[in-house]
Order: sequence, then C-alpha cells, then structure tokens
Amino acid sequence: MSGFWSRRSVLVAGGAGFVGSYLVEELVHDGAQVAVADNLEAGSLDNLKAVVGQFRFLRGDLREPAFCDDATRGRQVVMSLAARAHGIGYAAGHQAELFTGNSLINLNLLEAARKNGVPRFLVVSSSCVYPDDAIAPTPELPLFTGLPEHANEGYGWSKRLAELQARLYAMEYGMEIAIVRAFNAYGARCRWHDQASHVIPSLVRKAMNGNDPIVVWGSGEQRRNFLHARDFAWGMKLLTERHATAEPVNLGLEDTISMKELVCAILRATGREGCRVEFDRTKPEGRAVKSADSSMLRAIAPEFRSRVSLEEGIKEVVEWYRQSFGDTPRHPYARPID
Repeated sequence: MSGFWSRRSVLVAGGAGFVGSYLVEELVHDGAQVAVADNLEAGSLDNLKAVVGQFRFLRGDLREPAFCDDATRGRQVVMSLAARAHGIGYAAGHQAELFTGNSLINLNLLEAARKNGVPRFLVVSSSCVYPDDAIAPTPELPLFTGLPEHANEGYGWSKRLAELQARLYAMEYGMEIAIVRAFNAYGARCRWHDQASHVIPSLVRKAMNGNDPIVVWGSGEQRRNFLHARDFAWGMKLLTERHATAEPVNLGLEDTISMKELVCAILRATGREGCRVEFDRTKPEGRAVKSADSSMLRAIAPEFRSRVSLEEGIKEVVEWYRQSFGDTPRHPYARPID
C-alpha cells in the first residue's frame, strides 16, 4: 500500500452498487474515510455488509444538483461510479433515457465537486465510447473517433460527454481528474433483471431458471473481454492515485471469449451441459470483438492483472444466484425468459 488513501476523505458515488461496493471495500481496507452516495435504485446496502459501520451512507439522487452539492462538500476525492448501465436488450429501446440520466449524473457531480474545491475526481467512462469498427484490442482512441457503439449509443454518448467535461475542467480549473474506460465487468452482487441484465448474469439466470432452450442474442461468434468487478475496483483505485491527468485509460485486458464458449462455461458451472442453446441472429449483438489494449494501464500500474479467473468468477455468480434465490427459485423472474 502506498499510503495515499490513508485517512483521505473519499466519496464513492454509486458505492452500494455492483462495482462500487467492491471499491468501498478496497478503500476502507486502505484506511480511507469513505462516504457512499446512492439512491439504491440499482444498488443495495447488502452489498456492503463486509464493511458495515465503516462508512457513511448518503441516500439521494445524483441527478439532482442539490444532493451532489451536499455529498461532495468537504471531500478530497470523488469517485463517480453512479450510472444507469444496463444490458444490450434494455439499451436497444431506451437510448434517450440512458443518455439523459447518465449525462445528468456526470454533469452535476463534477460541477458540484468543482464548486466545493474537491481536488481529485474519477470519471468512469466506458468501452461504449468506441466505434463499432474499432480495431481490437482497442487502444485509447481520440474521444470523437467515429460514432459510439451503436447498440449502446445513448450510454456511449453520455460517457463521451463526461470525458469532454473532465478534460475541460482539468484545463480551466486545474482539477486532477482520472478517466477510466471500463470494459465488461461481471461478478457477484449483480442485478437479476430481465433485459436490464448484462450477459453473464443473464445467462446464469436463464440456466438456473430452467430455460430450454437457452436463447442467446446474436450469432454467438461475438467475443468479449471480461474482468471481475473486484479487479475493476482495484484498477480504478490505482489509476485515480497515479494518473489524474484527464487522459483516458482502458480498464480491461486483451484476452477474449466468444458467446458460444461463454454459454458452455456457464452450463458446466450450473450443471446443465445437456441443455439446448439457440442463437437469435435477429437480435443485436454489438461489436464483433471488444477487448482492451492494456499497454497504457500496464505502464501506469505494472502490478495490475486479473486476480479472479473467468472460471472462478462464473462459479461465484452461480453461487450468488443460489444465495439470492436457491436452486429452485421462486421470485418475479423465475420463469423462462426471452
């Protein structure tokens, strides 16, 4: 540990959420004085059971400027993980909603931090800022290279706007701002919603709910890099400490797995190897390959690596499902899904 975080006052926006809760654990472990701002729309205080009593909780909506102002006052670091981030099924019909909601969070939180003299800030951007024809592995392309990923257009534009705001605030106000372009996160503490789910929890839920066949959107040939949420949290912490230059850095790795390979791995982990799988080519599948060129990340944080293997992580998600619903679930989504 460098000692950078010890006794530092840190606000984690979205800290009760999927990745945010892992980051809160990391910061508490490092001795930071942590506050969590969350409206619990997507997050849960159950995600923070491991550090109960070791952080301050502020409940409110970060789309509201007044709440952002209260939450950022007196902080030395603000880490903006709050977002409306959903799977490709939800994004397809809610591009404007995702653009507006995420833009308001980004704009209000950074402006509040500026007004309150917060010296350091983390903007969590996304690989969705990259165009569909970006080379893979994808280096840190200039912000306005092509159009954002079509399947997540609204979300991608909101993250481009956040990056632009960060660069301008660093130039004009001298704020120390780190920008991470996050690739695909997964792990326990994920959400079990229908089309709002990301691919790994969605497929685990389909397998555990007894779907037969299991329908996978797209051809199955599309390839993705996956990084466990605990490793995302570690990477965000390292980059905020070491690279607050308003220069975006990919947070992801080069290795990929196809959707066909992924669903087979999930069926093995859930004991459903004999289940039929169908690939629905009428549905969007996003870019053919999404993986990160991690050269800049490794230069800044050479110790960074994937500490949780995909096999271990999938088993963790399956266990998280069992803890949430049991092996024969009875909950609103315990039914075959499209």
